[in-house]
Amino acid sequence: MKSFQNVQNGRSPNSPEMMDRNMRPSEAASYTGLSESTLAKLRMRHKRDHGPRYIKISGCVIYRRSDLDDWMDQHVVGGAGK
Repeated sequence: MKSFQNVQNGRSPNSPEMMDRNMRPSEAASYTGLSESTLAKLRMRHKRDHGPRYIKISGCVIYRRSDLDDWMDQHVVGGAGK
């Protein structure tokens, strides 16, 4: 896994160079705890406003970690808040 390799190379998952790294759908699924199928459904036209932002280049879907974090932060329920 890349995150493990980066930790081995002395890079923390929260280091500046890792904070906005790009992820394939499989990596984004692992990161968010959602399935790849759920992320694919959220990319469908009628659900685009509900899922995380993504980039599509030549048919390849890419997620930025910062976009996933922002999307998950928007769905926090309960608690005292910030």
